[in-house]
Amino acid sequence: MPSPGGNLHSSTHEKIGVGNGIDGINRSMSGYDTKPVDRILGASAGLEFRAVFYDYFFARLAGNFTTRARGGSGTTLYDNGGTPELLDCEYLVHIIDAPLTAGLVVPFWKDVRIAFSVGAAFAYGNYKYYFEPESGGRYKGKFRGYGFPLVLLVEGDYFLNEKLSITASLAYYRGSTDIRRDRYRTDGDTDYARIDFTGYRFAMGASWHFYSR
Repeated sequence: MPSPGGNLHSSTHEKIGVGNGIDGINRSMSGYDTKPVDRILGASAGLEFRAVFYDYFFARLAGNFTTRARGGSGTTLYDNGGTPELLDCEYLVHIIDAPLTAGLVVPFWKDVRIAFSVGAAFAYGNYKYYFEPESGGRYKGKFRGYGFPLVLLVEGDYFLNEKLSITASLAYYRGSTDIRRDRYRTDGDTDYARIDFTGYRFAMGASWHFYSR
C-alpha cells in the first residue's frame, strides 16, 4: 500500500517550518550529511470471505493489517533560530481495516471471474513520529483514531480447479479520521493530526471455494 496515513502532517511540522508533512520535510545543504525521508510504503496481510449469489451478485467481507515496509526515516535540516541543524526523523504507521463491499460478478470463459464492488470499511489507525535535533531534545507525537472510508474494489480470480483460484485485487479507499490530539501528555508539547486512509491497495493471494462455480 503506497503512503499509508497520507502525508502525516501535524501542527508540530508547522513549528519546524514544514507545511505539508512528510512531503515537505526533506531539505539539504552543502556540508550537511542528510538522507531523504521517503513516503512510507506499506505492506498488508489479511483474510477475506466472499459470497456469490445467482452467479452474478457478489458480497465480500475482509480484515487487513497494514504496517510500514519501507520509507519513513532519514535525516533532514531545520532552521533552529536562524542556524541550520540536522534533524533525524522517523514515521511509523499501523492500520487495521475491515471493508464490506457488494457488487456484480462477470464470468469470462471457463476459468476467469472478475468482480466489481463498492462499500465502506471500518479503519483504525495508529501513527507516531519522532524528530531528534542534533543539539539534543526530541519532538514526538502519537495519534490514534478510526474512520469509515469509502471502498471501491476490482477483484479477479483465475481458477486452477473447481475449488482453488489465484486472486488479485485493486482497491481504492477514500476517507480519514477526524483531527486527533497527540496522546503523549508529558513531553510539554500538544500536537494535532489526521490519519488519512485514502489510497490504492494491491493484493494477491489464493482462494478456496467451498462450493463449485
